Amino acid sequence: MAYTVPTAADLKVRYPEFDAVSDDLVTLVMTEAAGTVSTSWLERDYAPAIMLLTAHMLVTEGAVERAAGKKTTVTSTGPIKSKTIGEVSVTYAGAGAGAGSAAGDLSGLSATEYGKRFLALRRANFGGPMVA
Repeated sequence: MAYTVPTAADLKVRYPEFDAVSDDLVTLVMTEAAGTVSTSWLERDYAPAIMLLTAHMLVTEGAVERAAGKKTTVTSTGPIKSKTIGEVSVTYAGAGAGAGSAAGDLSGLSATEYGKRFLALRRANFGGPMVA
């Protein structure tokens, strides 16, 4: 098996919640995500990491809502402080509220489940120095 960048079809098979998002958009975002995941990752984690980062980026950019025809103004700054399901309402804690910074997440990856799983894979691949 070789290091192969997954396709939009691969992402949609793994995460069918992105079916309504155009393949062109998924491909563009995936190309961006692939620039973050190099072949220094374990081969088995390479494609999953790219798909997780792509899914995180699509969610945080509001791509799923736009594909469903919903108006979205994505302005997430910090972790979600409160949410309402009926008539959808989300409140963010704001910048500096610890959007995962305790786990070394200065990029907001802990804001989505996809991002959290990406961080777990990144830690598994690059755990830091070993102390004897």
